[in-house]
Amino acid sequence: MIRLALLLVLSLPAAAQEGLRYRMQVWMRGESAPMETRFRLLATEGTTSHNRVKKPRMGGWRLEADRTQGTPYSQAMLLGRAERLLYLAGPSPQTHAEPIALRFGTRSVPVWSVEMPKELHASTVLVEVAPGLLALCDLSARFEKGDLARVELHLESLDGTGSLAPAEAGTVLLSTLRAWAQEARQDPEDGATVR
Repeated sequence: MIRLALLLVLSLPAAAQEGLRYRMQVWMRGESAPMETRFRLLATEGTTSHNRVKKPRMGGWRLEADRTQGTPYSQAMLLGRAERLLYLAGPSPQTHAEPIALRFGTRSVPVWSVEMPKELHASTVLVEVAPGLLALCDLSARFEKGDLARVELHLESLDGTGSLAPAEAGTVLLSTLRAWAQEARQDPEDGATVR
């Protein structure tokens, strides 16, 4: 029994190191200091149907906040926002390979760009973390109206990407960018929604 407990304790750090590690900062309008959190994106297995024909299903992701860092009591709200800003999927028509690479430790990963709606003051960079699998690397966005003034989301490390796979909602970032662009086009008197 003691050996089993010791084995579990020794295996925890290795499991905890898997996934993509991010830092997120959010500035609310009128606030000088941002709310901040660090979190890890971990892959989750696809669902299995009970039908006779078992079609392959995409998995998902799970976000785990580092509770020892960041703004106290804001992790849940920030992770809720982060879920709508991530990309973990194959290339899409809005993504384009760039002739450059970024280095994370000893790894060099190809860079991809995302077509940005012209109404947004934003930039986004994706990296190819595995063959045919893109993940968000950097997102920076500023907003002229609404409660949200600025968002920064940065990939800090690639910690074991072998378990990562395209997520079912892996391109949610693209729909968020479209929604932000639509809000930016709206006249404030027409009832623009709050992010």
